[in-house]
Amino acid sequence: MKRRPNLLALLLALVPAPALAQAPAEPGVMLREGTWDGDIGGYEVPAAFSKLRATQWPGDGWYRIHLKEKAIEVAPMAAPPQRLPAFLQGIVSQRERVEKNLPPPGARPPDPLEWVNAIFLRVPGVRLREGAIAPYVFRNGTTMLSPILDHRYELALDGQPFAFSVRNGLRGNDGRPYGDGAHYAIEYGGERYEYALGEYGWDSRVSAIVDLDGDGKPDFVIAVGGNNSSYEAVLLSSTARPGPNVPTASLRAMGC
Repeated sequence: MKRRPNLLALLLALVPAPALAQAPAEPGVMLREGTWDGDIGGYEVPAAFSKLRATQWPGDGWYRIHLKEKAIEVAPMAAPPQRLPAFLQGIVSQRERVEKNLPPPGARPPDPLEWVNAIFLRVPGVRLREGAIAPYVFRNGTTMLSPILDHRYELALDGQPFAFSVRNGLRGNDGRPYGDGAHYAIEYGGERYEYALGEYGWDSRVSAIVDLDGDGKPDFVIAVGGNNSSYEAVLLSSTARPGPNVPTASLRAMGC
């Protein structure tokens, strides 16, 4: 007896399988001077560079952002012809040794003072302001704040109002937060921009709020600690859209 084809199976076979959802890529890349040897305590290679050999990392479009107490200093990092900017040469050299399975070269020479505690940021298509830029200064007299969870801060930068709040996605039976990173909601111009900042804990700190890209809207530099690791993120308003967003760029240091 001849069996009839299963029409439902035939129809299902014609329907393409759904693609696996992937987290959107961060538009920029953030680096710091330090250890890049792939070991504990060193920085992780940003996802945008993870499939590139170190010698393929781009040398153009980098800015140095120096977070100071009363001003944020921003300067472009020029690269000599056919060469990488000086700050990037040391990082690439470390990554090359990892790629070639070579032992560490020993003690590194000290970094120049202007590189210490500086962020190096590259966001294709975005031009940053240059020079000393006035940040928001909190009541503690600094640019830094450890925000209270679920509190809505209503502030103004250069005369433009904005607000932000921080929450944590998981809470215990006693109501205290744990795990699941920090969730930032930033409001300006009648819109709300949300960021889920990874799984590295909830003790976040606002390192600076400043208009880096010159569009009159607040940009955030945030640090998150926890689980023996660290995480930093830059949130530029010029790369954000109302609703959920990924950071403009982020950087992780590996814990034990």
